[in-house]
Amino acid sequence: MQEPSYSKIKFSNPYKDRPYVISNMIISSDGNTLFTNEDSTGLGSKIDRRLMGELRFHVDAVINGAETLRIAGSSSLIRSEELIQNRLSKNKTAHPIACVLTNSGDLPLENRFFTSKKFESLVFLDESNIQKKFDELSPHCKEVISTPKKNRAEFLLHYLYKHYDVDIALLEGGPMINGIFFENNLIDEHFVTVSPQIFIPKNPFTSIRPTESYNIMHQDLKLISTQVSEQTGEIFTRYKNSSTIKKFD
Repeated sequence: MQEPSYSKIKFSNPYKDRPYVISNMIISSDGNTLFTNEDSTGLGSKIDRRLMGELRFHVDAVINGAETLRIAGSSSLIRSEELIQNRLSKNKTAHPIACVLTNSGDLPLENRFFTSKKFESLVFLDESNIQKKFDELSPHCKEVISTPKKNRAEFLLHYLYKHYDVDIALLEGGPMINGIFFENNLIDEHFVTVSPQIFIPKNPFTSIRPTESYNIMHQDLKLISTQVSEQTGEIFTRYKNSSTIKKFD
């Protein structure tokens, strides 16, 4: 059996005003995904991390929430030199743009999200913050974008599409930002890795956590593919949002 791979996937964007959005998360076999400094250093194997890089290879931007940046760090780095060279040959940047959505703007400036010279980083900061917070973050990233609380996921996607030519975007969580996009029906495909572990953190979370707004709380998905690693026992699934299929297929 061949080891799982996402490198040959072909994505296309049917939208005329926003990127096509894929999400990628890992869950334990009992359904938990979030990890904290006290709980774990993560669930995924080297194979899962390789596949994460292969999904990043296809996209123009990687989106994280502030809590993921604070706990685990955030980046858009691709580790495979072959994939980097492949991107460069297609006149793309070596790595996608890295994006973070934050309410408070309280972010670790020492994190590679801000310090790495290998990729550009964007901060989408809630517009209610004082100017001082925008000024504090601005020297450390490509741009700090004032973001409205209402319809912030749509705003972020439209901004990336209009100002940075982002055609395909990858949402890597955590659960709160996944919830914001999910509730507004903005995730077109879900990639979910199921880890052969039981993992019960102090504060269990599924890969998508409800937020204060409740629009769409149910989606029908179509299973596109399933791959299994005999080496690690992980299952790698790919689903497409059925409403996306109905809209464009």
